[in-house]
Amino acid sequence: MLARGITGVSASKNIVIGITGGVATGKSTVVSLLRKDFKYFTSADEIARRIVKPGMPAYKNIIKKFGNRILSKNGTIDRKILAAIIFNNPLRRKQLQNITHPEIISAMKKNVETFKKKSRIVLFEAPLLFEAGMQKMADVIVAVVSSKKNQIKRFVNSGHTRADTLRRIKSQLPLKTKIKKADIVIYNDGSLKELKKSVKELAAVIKEL
Repeated sequence: MLARGITGVSASKNIVIGITGGVATGKSTVVSLLRKDFKYFTSADEIARRIVKPGMPAYKNIIKKFGNRILSKNGTIDRKILAAIIFNNPLRRKQLQNITHPEIISAMKKNVETFKKKSRIVLFEAPLLFEAGMQKMADVIVAVVSSKKNQIKRFVNSGHTRADTLRRIKSQLPLKTKIKKADIVIYNDGSLKELKKSVKELAAVIKEL
C-alpha cells in the first residue's frame, strides 16, 4: 500500500473516502473487506443495478435509446447484451452514461449526506470515480490497482474473452492516471492474504484521519 501526504482533513469534520479501481483489480474484494470495519458505505455499482430495474426512469430511457433487443425474456435488461453494444461503440457507451450517471451521482450524494449525519467517516465506491467527476465528493481517494497482465488473467478467468477484457480496460481512465490522482494506492498483484493485510493497514489509516 502506498499512502501519500493527506492534507485538508480535519479531526472535527466529516471525512468522505472514495474508492475506485480498474477492471479486475480487486476493488470489489477491498470494498467487501472494508465493510466489516465501516458501516456507512455506499456503492455506485449497487445503485447502478437498482436504477435499471423494470419500471425505473433509467430503465425506460435505456429501452428508448437501445431498443427491446437488450431485454431478456423476463423483461429485465440483459447486461451482457448491453455490454457488448457499449464496449464496442464509444458513442453508445456515452449515451448510456448520460442516462445513468446523473441518477447514480444524485443517489450517491444523497446517501453520503445522510450518512454524514450518523458517522464522521463515510465511504463510497465508484469504478468510474474520476471519469464521472465524483472525485469532488471525496476528501481522500483510494485507488486499487494491479498489473495489466493480472487484470486480463482475472477477467478472462471470470468468463470473458481477452478481446472483451481489453475493450473494457481501454474504456476506463488508465490506471497510471488514477495512481497519480489518488491519495492512497493499494497494489493488488499478490495473494489474497497480502491484499487482506493491505486492507487492514488501510482501515487503520482511515480510522486515524
